[in-house]
Amino acid sequence: MAIKLICDRDQFRGGRTSGVRWLDWQRDFEIAQRFWPPAVPLTRQGWDEARDAGYLYCAVIQKDQIVSMGAEFRFSNNAWMLAAVSTAAPYRRQGYARRVATFVTAHILDSGRVATCETNDDNVAMLRTAESIGFRWSEPPVPFGGPRTSSGSVTSDG
Repeated sequence: MAIKLICDRDQFRGGRTSGVRWLDWQRDFEIAQRFWPPAVPLTRQGWDEARDAGYLYCAVIQKDQIVSMGAEFRFSNNAWMLAAVSTAAPYRRQGYARRVATFVTAHILDSGRVATCETNDDNVAMLRTAESIGFRWSEPPVPFGGPRTSSGSVTSDG
């Protein structure tokens, strides 16, 4: 089940964004393509369609390889979405996803929009990452097997 989260300027808890930069649609296609999930290969057409649909990607890049990537999805005039946050397996649990999420969310809020995020209820890593920078449930929380606090956030046992 999808969980919807929201963050505004008052809730936002920024942090480190060192090493994160926006990807260039022309220059960075090949490194994005290498990082993309093999189950759905990234084509030039798909990359261009994402841009045209309102996506803007950023990443932490080391030695010409993406370590962690995320996107801003400009789906409305009032709210933009933190989307597609992913970190390469060897780099997980080192704060890279939080840097990417912070970078995108700060840009959304600096642009005068409300930041939203949607993820699956079993994606505990993304839920914790989003909550760590100030995202909160936009609807009543739906239990997904882990204990929750009264605010709906995931506890350390979840």
